[in-house]
Amino acid sequence: MQILRDSKSIEEGAGSCFEPELRKLLAAKVKSLNEYEGYELSEMVNFIVFEECDTVANLDAALGFSVMANRFDGCRYGEPGFSPSWEAIEEHINWFEMVYVLSDDGFGVVVFVSKRADPELLKMLQQYSHQ
Repeated sequence: MQILRDSKSIEEGAGSCFEPELRKLLAAKVKSLNEYEGYELSEMVNFIVFEECDTVANLDAALGFSVMANRFDGCRYGEPGFSPSWEAIEEHINWFEMVYVLSDDGFGVVVFVSKRADPELLKMLQQYSHQ
């Protein structure tokens, strides 16, 4: 798992050794966020790249909450009444993209999840990206 927290690592990530689709997705996010003058990227967003060898427990630790549970009521995926706590989810060819807004000032985290990652996580993402 790679975590891009500072402006330099975010900008480098968009032109890095990531596979082409992910580089394109990162570059598009960077371009849209660069329109906010007076802010460093790191003041607005962090990116997490979750790959096939990563564990959900490591993702949870990086986020500070469980991705498989609602951040506000604790209801877990698969339980009656579960609803995910991300603001947006989008499916791409090889990646899922989850967006979490973590503070009132709009700071957020964008998580890119490889479609070769943890099967239970992928099942949840697939289900909710099509709703």
